Amino acid sequence: MEAGDVLFGRRIRQNHALEHATVTILTRDDPNLTCSARSNSHGFTIYADLDPVWVRRGCEEALTRLLAGEAELAIHPNCGTNLAVGTSLAMIGSLFALTAMRPRTRIASAVASSLAGIMMARPLGEMVQRHVTTLPDLHDVRIVAVRQKRLFGKRVVEVLTATTAADKSSWSYVDIIE
Repeated sequence: MEAGDVLFGRRIRQNHALEHATVTILTRDDPNLTCSARSNSHGFTIYADLDPVWVRRGCEEALTRLLAGEAELAIHPNCGTNLAVGTSLAMIGSLFALTAMRPRTRIASAVASSLAGIMMARPLGEMVQRHVTTLPDLHDVRIVAVRQKRLFGKRVVEVLTATTAADKSSWSYVDIIE
């Protein structure tokens, strides 16, 4: 068991990796695509009005490529992990800056630590993704369904995954539900 499994759970980490790879493939096909996504233990949701057939194809390609060893697809430069890491670094640095005796030193230290947090967000965030929040080992993951639904009046695409049991033949690969 890895440290990330304790914090986030193996299924969430696997789905997060599949989500990143899928979004990477979809943005390769449509460079103007703007979307956000969120993973959970059942799969992931893409918050955009997308054709579920297109998302299914992207998921299938993502799963195939991750299974072939393209683990770098699990790391995404625009992941919320990068934002969380950068914000945390800036906040911790600013808290330490408050311990300075002189007000000018506090301000300068807070500004410097905030800039350092912003500059380190992506490289450290990608390291955290690699070791904590994603798991590209998807040998036991199958895509169960890809469906479009409404959430607060907006269309989203939900991808449901499952881990396989001993009998892999009992799983349907992808089912489009509108």
